[in-house]
Amino acid sequence: MKMIGRASCAVGLALALLLSSCNLPGLPAPSASAPTANTTRVSHLQLSEAEDAQTLDPAQIDDPTSLAIGAELFQGLTRLDATLRPVPALAQSWEITESARVYTFHLRAAKYQSGATVHAQDAVTAWKRALAPETASPLTTFFAPLGARYPGDALTGVQAVDPKTLVVRLPQPDSSLLTRLALPPYWLDDPGLKGTVSSGTGPYHLDKWDRGRGLHLSAFSDYWGPRPQVRGVDIEIEPDNPKRLDRFTSGAVDIAHGFTGPQLLAFARDPQHLSELHKIANTRTTYLGFNTIAGSGYGPPERMAIAQAIDKARLTDLALYGSMLGAPATDLIPPGVAGHLDRPLTGFDPVSARTGLDQAGFPAQIGLYFSTNSTVGRVARDLQDQISSATGRVVNLHPTGDFFNRAALDQLPLFIDTWSADFPYPSDVLDNLLASNSQFNNLRLTDPQVDADLAAAKAVTVWEAAIRAYQQAEEVVLADHRLIPLYSGVEPYLVRPGLKVPFSGGTIAYRWEDVR
Repeated sequence: MKMIGRASCAVGLALALLLSSCNLPGLPAPSASAPTANTTRVSHLQLSEAEDAQTLDPAQIDDPTSLAIGAELFQGLTRLDATLRPVPALAQSWEITESARVYTFHLRAAKYQSGATVHAQDAVTAWKRALAPETASPLTTFFAPLGARYPGDALTGVQAVDPKTLVVRLPQPDSSLLTRLALPPYWLDDPGLKGTVSSGTGPYHLDKWDRGRGLHLSAFSDYWGPRPQVRGVDIEIEPDNPKRLDRFTSGAVDIAHGFTGPQLLAFARDPQHLSELHKIANTRTTYLGFNTIAGSGYGPPERMAIAQAIDKARLTDLALYGSMLGAPATDLIPPGVAGHLDRPLTGFDPVSARTGLDQAGFPAQIGLYFSTNSTVGRVARDLQDQISSATGRVVNLHPTGDFFNRAALDQLPLFIDTWSADFPYPSDVLDNLLASNSQFNNLRLTDPQVDADLAAAKAVTVWEAAIRAYQQAEEVVLADHRLIPLYSGVEPYLVRPGLKVPFSGGTIAYRWEDVR
């Protein structure tokens, strides 16, 4: 798990930005600058990042830059399409049998960039290596569906039947498996290469890595998939934000990333820059939660009144730099996670908010708890102003240094919390936040219907049915205002005019081979 300006100016700017973006809110969808009539085909990309990759070892990748680059070098049995649905990659097909406990994958003819042929046994080797204590992988919990979570846990139930057939037996059904297989540590690399050298099956191979300065990659000529139109990619590492922005505005960079909220706010004040700014949904959502033990005084009418006291658009404008770093939430599941809906959540209605609390005989003071994170602090201060103005109550802020410990001990009646999903599937959000037995259920929610829906979602074999079951579980909680979604995170990118980048959001914002 992971400065306030004048409201009228911020709201106007955010509205203009919202109208300029077709991504948010809503399900992830392709979004890019509209190409001009004389747009030429792109054969080379020049990218600029604030941070270098930490590693290009599939068993170790745990930071955004490494993930973005690694996704072009390596592949798993599946990949995620533009809607974040798992589709074939190294596995060209599969069957799910025995009540969703057995997956039989049929591998396609594919080669590593080393020239070696991909075999089913390579998956067994790669996954065992990721679980080995000496690898010290930070990603071992990704193997939970296979019955392993910690370094040193045995990998059982995975068998290479022949060079092109892999059978995976799960201890219990888990519909998240196909999504997890598209991400590290499930990516395959050539097991014949030893040491620090890796060789994947992705559309690009690494030619040069000057650590801290840049990387050069080129298209893999024996790639099993469609030939990438983009034949070469250079990534410069420029930690100095003003210099990186200068590189972009001068035309030296095609796509730039890693800017701060204030910097983007200043950049977007020039209307000519609006078409260059793309705010892409990520897997993070921030919400208000009511703990059922410490917050027992918040019944359904009180929780609804608090929801009616909040103007989410104003919140993201003032606390998130003109909505540069977030969008008003329409769901607990963020737009960068499969299953997101644009739900008709309770809207801003200050008159009803005050009336509701008055009729319920609610006390004159409200305590709001939150971590000492600076962003959350800005959010809390604006919520203090909004809720106080709407309800006539005094809102007392409680920045809490040991927030997570106190939340787990049911000591926070009303709190601001954030969840970042490690993979873009609803189980990573809902199973963690809503299931009765979850370590991170700081609501202390226990609801048989929610648990039943979550269990059903995990057990079904049809992707659409699993998504619907997760959405039904969430609906129970949102309808009763057990929590109030505030905003969903976005990741801003700058894209030069005329370049079409089909952003999809989630953990991997876009793919180089799809750029036009």
